[in-house]
Amino acid sequence: MKTMNVKQQTSELFKQSAAPGVPVSLRKARENKTKLLVGLLVAVIFWSVPTLAQEKNEVGLVIGGIVSPSQSLSPGANLISPSGTPLPNSNITFNSALTLGADYDRNVLHTHGFAISGGIDFLASPLDVKLDQRPANVINQYAFIFLTPHVRVKFHPSGFISPWLSFGGGYARFLETAPVNTTSFSQGTNTGTFVFGGGLDTRQVLYVLRIPIGFRLEVRDFYSGQPNYNQKTTGNLQNNVAFTGGLLLRF
Repeated sequence: MKTMNVKQQTSELFKQSAAPGVPVSLRKARENKTKLLVGLLVAVIFWSVPTLAQEKNEVGLVIGGIVSPSQSLSPGANLISPSGTPLPNSNITFNSALTLGADYDRNVLHTHGFAISGGIDFLASPLDVKLDQRPANVINQYAFIFLTPHVRVKFHPSGFISPWLSFGGGYARFLETAPVNTTSFSQGTNTGTFVFGGGLDTRQVLYVLRIPIGFRLEVRDFYSGQPNYNQKTTGNLQNNVAFTGGLLLRF
């Protein structure tokens, strides 16, 4: 039935291309037929490319907060208040801070039960991480950037909700504010980081410019070196735990 409809439409197209009483040349008919076939081919390609590509690439655009556990000062180190008196607290504590991120993944293996992809995480602080107290001999705040290639394993990738795990490692950059009345402080710390985490992705729930968009919720720990606090701590590493969520684009 569909074949007959296509033939009938093609025949009608040829009939309409000429005025009543004016014969249509064989060459003109072939040109019209070629244009029709080319148009159909372009339409099929145009509608098929997004469907094929959405199984290969994903981009997550997320926003949330980051939390860093307190750091213990080394024996002999102390915190000085702005008035110059020692503070009894021997720990450096932090406030949670706003963070923005983007994740890119390229699918390398897709089965009914799971999918494996490789990609890269980008996470940064538009607002600095601030210390809970304002000691005079320790930095007040710092900004950060994490850039980490990763591997992601997604379970039940064709379901409406797909849980996943990821791990990887890469680069971390901290930019500290110099303590008050300090002349020899070195700003800017480059270090490595290891990231691991998990989350939930949803199937596409809407389309924007024919791009399928779903949602992503995730928790990731960027285990990295430390900023320069201007005071020695008992360790050289710290956890930076990010709780983020946002949009997931497939294209």
